[in-house]
Amino acid sequence: MTRNRFAQFLLTLALAPSIASAIAAETPTTTRDSGDAVHLFGYTPKPGMEEQFDSGYQKHLAWHHAHQDPLVWYGWSVTHGPRMGMFIDGTFGAPFAAFDQRVAPAEDGKDADRTFMPFAQPAFREAYRLRRDLSTGTPLEQWQPTSMVEVRHYKVKLGKTVQFEQLAKRMRDVAGGKGVYTWYQGVGGTASPEYMLMVARDGWASFDRVPGDLESALASVDDAATGRQLLAAYAASVDEVTSEIWRYRSEMSLIPSNTSPQP
Repeated sequence: MTRNRFAQFLLTLALAPSIASAIAAETPTTTRDSGDAVHLFGYTPKPGMEEQFDSGYQKHLAWHHAHQDPLVWYGWSVTHGPRMGMFIDGTFGAPFAAFDQRVAPAEDGKDADRTFMPFAQPAFREAYRLRRDLSTGTPLEQWQPTSMVEVRHYKVKLGKTVQFEQLAKRMRDVAGGKGVYTWYQGVGGTASPEYMLMVARDGWASFDRVPGDLESALASVDDAATGRQLLAAYAASVDEVTSEIWRYRSEMSLIPSNTSPQP
């Protein structure tokens, strides 16, 4: 190796870390399906202030977009169920550690207080963990929301968590690819133990094809005796079930790979 080539080689080694850093800085990062954390927030628009709430929330999403928030934010309106009329937003698919590194959290809160909080009453704040081992698909973690989602909350009896999860796995096996069932386990702000089942729906016609609840799936097994045993185990492990339908609001959502939300 000549002296000039050797000097060039040393220069390349010296510059390698800075070049790598520059490339990393230019390479877009994403939290898409990088973890199992779910954070949900519920808001009830004040009577007669639904339009102001929507407009304010869209302005808040624009703040997130301007600050290059890597988290996805979905928005839904509850159209059926005990919380009908509530707006629910949530982020899916990132690791829990991502929420220790939120983008400007103090400014985020101030912007929320300025844009949409005057027109709503906070309803709840909940955290869940995705259970991939129980699920047949994870569209929200893949940033592929459907036009609606059927949601059920299962409050499980103390000491029956293992039995309940065995039933959920049986539902996964019975489904046979006929539906997209995603299970989440409550971490904070929920009953304990509690599980949430989200069934992706592309329209009302899907209700004719795919059952949306654990009990119906267990009852559909071919062997009648096995079905009775499964239903008995279900009754022995669950305290309460609530059912809702959420309508996806694309104009109230922010997917980082997409353009900014509509004004």
